[in-house]
Amino acid sequence: MSFFWESIAKPPGERRYVNKLDRGLLFYLMLSYFIKALDQKNINNAYVSGMKEALHLNGNQYNYFTTMFNCGYLAGSIPSQISLSFARPSIMIPGCEVFWSILVFVQCRASSDKYLYACRFLQGFAESICFPTMMMIIGSWYKPEEIAKRVVIWDMTSTIASMFSGYLQAAIYTNLNGVSGFAGWQWLFIIDGVISLPIALFGFFAIPDFPTTTRAIWLTDRDKEYSIRRMTEVGKKGPKKMTVKRFWNMLFGWRFWAFITPYAAYITGAGTYMNLWLQAEHYSVQMINILPTIGNAIALVSAYLFAILSDITRWRWQLTIVTLLPYVFGNLVLGIWNVPFGLKFAANIVPSIGQPFFSLFMAWISDIFQDDTELRGYLPAIGNAVWYAQYAWFPVVAFPAQKAPHYPWGYWAALGLTILNIVGVYTCYLANMWDVKRRGQVVNKYGLYVDREDLVDYEQSSLSDVKIGYIGEGVQEVGDVDIERDSDLIVVKEK
Repeated sequence: MSFFWESIAKPPGERRYVNKLDRGLLFYLMLSYFIKALDQKNINNAYVSGMKEALHLNGNQYNYFTTMFNCGYLAGSIPSQISLSFARPSIMIPGCEVFWSILVFVQCRASSDKYLYACRFLQGFAESICFPTMMMIIGSWYKPEEIAKRVVIWDMTSTIASMFSGYLQAAIYTNLNGVSGFAGWQWLFIIDGVISLPIALFGFFAIPDFPTTTRAIWLTDRDKEYSIRRMTEVGKKGPKKMTVKRFWNMLFGWRFWAFITPYAAYITGAGTYMNLWLQAEHYSVQMINILPTIGNAIALVSAYLFAILSDITRWRWQLTIVTLLPYVFGNLVLGIWNVPFGLKFAANIVPSIGQPFFSLFMAWISDIFQDDTELRGYLPAIGNAVWYAQYAWFPVVAFPAQKAPHYPWGYWAALGLTILNIVGVYTCYLANMWDVKRRGQVVNKYGLYVDREDLVDYEQSSLSDVKIGYIGEGVQEVGDVDIERDSDLIVVKEK
């Protein structure tokens, strides 16, 4: 069973500790990402479920909804990371989510496209803090053999949300359309808001910040001490103050440029507009919402299998490239376009196999940049800014709604970017190996490259290594202790 979930084979104390992290941190992150993906997807489902006709939308408004969201995300990406120098993630993330949830509610009263443009912009701004900061937090708490599965599970909740949104909209359209004077697409926003707000409030309790700064009440003092030991052994360092000089050096260092190219070039194309293709083929509203979930189901299975292989083999960059190959197939077929219906359907579904690209790429980045916490936050933040700046105009030009479902050159452009992405990942690998040799780094027991002075191994710890107050008040014990076996992580071998 440890092939599927590695903590099963860990010593009892460490297993209980990791399970506690999963129940607190990972569970919240999954719920949080679920509501964000659900609230992003609902605009698409609402559009094909009556909102287009109700608001008299035509032309490119469908693309502009995405564009406005992307512009908001772009505007908030860098300021959101700067804000973490003054406020804890456990305050900033839930606060933005509460604001996000309110915006979801008010969209049910939309009366024009301009109203929705404003809401979508503010939603993008509120969400900009979430992905990079959550990725930074995950990378600060989990070991290399644990991280890929957690990142994939966290990220794949967006796929579950996409599936759920399709089923939810189909059920709402069938059962609530017209109830209390609200159309089915309006009920979708209302129900999404009801789901989102409690999860946002839960974040104030669940987010533990970082091992060296945590105030989480669900972690004991012994847990917090052990957290620092675990991450020190891996080679991950705690957060440090971000200065102008540090930011400048980061912006013009090789890591930034090697990271940005594959990150910004990730434009999926194939499969993204399947619902518009189904609508053009005159499928019912229910089937338009349900059929794309086949790809979501495939993505879930694919993602977890890729994560298992990534954690076991540590083929991080190699598997990242493999996930891009289904997009090559899908964009190639849809670029040709004049193919049998079945092949066209497959070209919309098969790219779902590659959906865990971002998860595997970010797990790899967490490994090779483990020595800089802020870098692991700023890189995806700046990467998102570049990506959303590109995505703000690319879909409008390459995939204009009035040409749906056939885009003469959009899929060819997406194919070219996918090939550029593959080259970018490999270039990032070569640049990292050059830096390892330049710095004279060594490999620790987790297979990560660290500076020689950061090579630490806590296989066993003596009592002098642990603060006395963490063992028990009024108890004096002598001898070696094993930090990985007892329910509280410390058990006395001799007294």
